[in-house]
Amino acid sequence: MSAKDSYNVRKNHEIVAPDGGWGYAIVIAAVINISISTMFLSSYGRLFKAFLQEIGVRSDNATLIFGVSSFSTALGGYLTSPLLRLMSPRMLTFISTLIFNAGVICILLVKSVFAFHICQGILQGIGCGFAYNLSCTIINDYFVKKRLLAISLAHSAIAAINMLGPPLLKWSLNEFGFRGTVLLMSGLSIHNFIAVALMHPVSLHMKRVESTGSYEKLVHDKKSNEESAFVPFIKITKPDGNLSKSGEKNIALELKEGENIEKGIKWIDKTLCRTFLMSCVCVGPALALFVDAMYADIFPQALYIAGWDKDSLALALSLYQIGDLIMRILFIFLSNWLQKFGSQELYVLGVTIGLVSRLGMLWSKSRIAILLYIVVVGTSHGAISVLVPLVVADAVPSDKFSTALGMLMMLTGLINLVIGPAIGAVRELSESNGPAFYLIASCFAIIVLFWSIELCYKRNKHKRLQRKEYLQKK
Repeated sequence: MSAKDSYNVRKNHEIVAPDGGWGYAIVIAAVINISISTMFLSSYGRLFKAFLQEIGVRSDNATLIFGVSSFSTALGGYLTSPLLRLMSPRMLTFISTLIFNAGVICILLVKSVFAFHICQGILQGIGCGFAYNLSCTIINDYFVKKRLLAISLAHSAIAAINMLGPPLLKWSLNEFGFRGTVLLMSGLSIHNFIAVALMHPVSLHMKRVESTGSYEKLVHDKKSNEESAFVPFIKITKPDGNLSKSGEKNIALELKEGENIEKGIKWIDKTLCRTFLMSCVCVGPALALFVDAMYADIFPQALYIAGWDKDSLALALSLYQIGDLIMRILFIFLSNWLQKFGSQELYVLGVTIGLVSRLGMLWSKSRIAILLYIVVVGTSHGAISVLVPLVVADAVPSDKFSTALGMLMMLTGLINLVIGPAIGAVRELSESNGPAFYLIASCFAIIVLFWSIELCYKRNKHKRLQRKEYLQKK
């Protein structure tokens, strides 16, 4: 084959994401990376209760501990994208594993409240933020058509593993005590290095497909319209290795053609601030994640105050987790069908289910009805958690996914700092959980209302543009 023919072959083919193969190993890496960071998160109160009393932390400082940890997680997610400009995803995953494990093991040396905030709040929080953003970013790089399937697989496995956290923690505390349990947590977190080993650069597994006329039309439309972000090829976040074949080295060069390489760290993306940060695609999930987490923290206490015994409370929490797991499994089996509806529409539907189920719990007096509503609340939690990376991936170009997800995580942390104390103050002033529940339901209602209006506006605007183009051609 002549050099000219070889050039024409490369010209008529495009490099796309593998959508399988080693990508499923990446899903396993993401499961290890996230689940180890969050396995004992829901049981930290039981783990540190006696230890916090020993170092002099009062019960009213529990909110501060949660706030420091949440903001550190958001900060870690936001710093992921700038740091990826300096190092590969694999190296940053390695660093995040070291940071998180240092935060776990150093708790054994803690003797003051300030040191506890550093170890548990800042170090573990930043490591967890890095792990989440990196895992979602590399899954986004490896999958395009099967993205919902990959994300659902990862989140389902994470939810199943997290269900093992509380009984494992209870057994470890009974057998080894507090310090032995911390050593066990440290040993588990070291296994994150398996995830580091599995995180191959996506450039090693890209595949070449023949380009079509429709693809060329999409490329032309993208050049003429900057708002188009759905061209079916992938931009690599940052490869950290050479391509497997010498002949494939031209792939990296072709992918870099036409791109402006920026030196240094870009802390703020002004384009995303104007388009993504101020839209419901960013504000909606950020607010939904915050109020969903706050509700999960409040409703067990409300059931206990209402007179539910420990067995009934344990049943309620189990049903909540079962509903969450059912929704994640449904996403796996129905991913091909659900993708036809659009990620934003699915997310609004999940928030709507959360609103209706929470209001149903407030207005129901039958314990059986409340238990049924708890299952539905768990399903809405699954939808709100799983669909976030998919919503972001469909809203921004793939090379800006990590930045956009970091912005969303940072906004979630800021909302926690602003609205969290306000809802806590309402609970204290009213001496009841009812007003707090209605405030949470109001947040869900605001998301559904404004996001639905935005979707209708965009859909009508798209129809108007199509009609205008048709009239111009005619």
